[in-house]
Amino acid sequence: MSHPIREKIRGGLLCRHLRTKGMFVLGNAAPPPDMQHIPDTAAFWCNCSGWSMGPDVVPANPERCADPSRPCFEGESPA
Repeated sequence: MSHPIREKIRGGLLCRHLRTKGMFVLGNAAPPPDMQHIPDTAAFWCNCSGWSMGPDVVPANPERCADPSRPCFEGESPA
């Protein structure tokens, strides 16, 4: 299953440390269809800090973690 956050991280558009539970938990036995959007209720955290704020004490979310000027931003090279 492809998750929109994971795809954006792989494409270098988001910091590689951004995480959301949906990246790890499928929640059903059958293979789900590819997710096309991020649910409004998604909770995000930074894998570096381990909480909802990055090491720079700014919220970890897709909007904020797309900013390469953040001191903690680490992008991945597009595959």
